[in-house]
Amino acid sequence: MAGLVAGRAWLFWRFGFSGWMDWAIGAAVLLGIAAIIRCWAHYEILSTRLVVRNGYTGHEIRGVELTAVDQVEIRQGLIASWLGIGTVVALSSGQPTLRFRGVSDPEEVKRRIEIAIRRPHVNLNVAEYS
Repeated sequence: MAGLVAGRAWLFWRFGFSGWMDWAIGAAVLLGIAAIIRCWAHYEILSTRLVVRNGYTGHEIRGVELTAVDQVEIRQGLIASWLGIGTVVALSSGQPTLRFRGVSDPEEVKRRIEIAIRRPHVNLNVAEYS
């Protein structure tokens, strides 16, 4: 969205329309908000749990024991698929229990979670995703 807004600012500037500065400021604000949100959640795959932490404070937002996870799915829209990002969803009794949103290479994240589920209490390296 920031790119579209920046493109409109450029078109306004290029063809001499007023208001291009407002569009440029809007693009910068959108880009800043996206950067803040990107660091908001920090995902971890531990040897016994899946954890979502606040990226700024380090406090745990939500966690689930691996023994409670029955299935792991990937959810991607068309654009997310093109960009190589997706949401990895841990399911328990068919209901979402935890979501890792906007992760790069969701297939790899899913694979790591499935390995952690099959090998409980094995000392895996902590996998972290932002």
